[in-house]
Amino acid sequence: MSKTDTEVTLDGILDEKVWQDALMLELLYEVRPGENVPPPVQTQVFLSYDSKNLYAAFRCYDPDPSAIRAHLSDRDSHGGDDWVGLIFDTFNDQRRSFVFIVTAQGVQLDLIETQSGDDAGWDGIWDCASELMDWGYCVEMVLPFSTLSFQRKKGFQVWGFDAVRSYPRDHTYHIGLFPRDRSDNCYLCQAVKIKGFEGVSPGRNLEVNPTLTAIRKDEREDFPQGGFKKEYQNTEFGVNTRWGITSNLTLNLTANPDFSQVEADARQLDINRPFALFYPEKRPFFTEGLDFFPL
Repeated sequence: MSKTDTEVTLDGILDEKVWQDALMLELLYEVRPGENVPPPVQTQVFLSYDSKNLYAAFRCYDPDPSAIRAHLSDRDSHGGDDWVGLIFDTFNDQRRSFVFIVTAQGVQLDLIETQSGDDAGWDGIWDCASELMDWGYCVEMVLPFSTLSFQRKKGFQVWGFDAVRSYPRDHTYHIGLFPRDRSDNCYLCQAVKIKGFEGVSPGRNLEVNPTLTAIRKDEREDFPQGGFKKEYQNTEFGVNTRWGITSNLTLNLTANPDFSQVEADARQLDINRPFALFYPEKRPFFTEGLDFFPL
């Protein structure tokens, strides 16, 4: 895989020179429901990188573009839409992979997959764009190396890699880069190996996330006609800090963490519910390392 010095305009249109010089692979296998058979549609994936970012793009051809399912939805929710995804085994040890998914509408999904399960609460910092075409749709992705964990070395690196496409029509077809051996439980052991990333580094990855929570309660002095009077007010500060000391060692600190970081604005119905609402854990201090130490 070659390194680029060309800038990428993130617009979902693959007209930059970087895509002409990028590594191009085709997704040639329908892996579900078909068993490693030719796919019903053509899909191309492109990969390149520079000193700071990994660049990826998809061309997803479709014989009937009007049937593409592309809806606005919350982050980490594809709702049965068309989507494409990248899977990187950055340490090439078949133990953990980073997954980045983008729908045809540009909705992001990401997670970490391990042998013990998935960490869907992990949210990486990356960007993407998609564009519907008269022949299908395109997706562009920019993944900062600071979002990933991998070895620090001067020479080339070898990563395990897969690219996938979900094509929901009369059935939901899953299309992959390589044939699946169902007798082998190790999915990452079968992944394609890509070579490159010379001289790149995950950086120190220092993140500081301050929080501020304020609560105030007012009551009417003479209900229902009187004016409001402050009865209670409270303000609390907090902070989360993450420092990637090495590729294998991360320091996390938190002070006064607050549940406002668990995406409490997510829509949920509380009518006739005999139990408390549940929100996914999103506080960085409590999600770091869940792929190794699941709750």
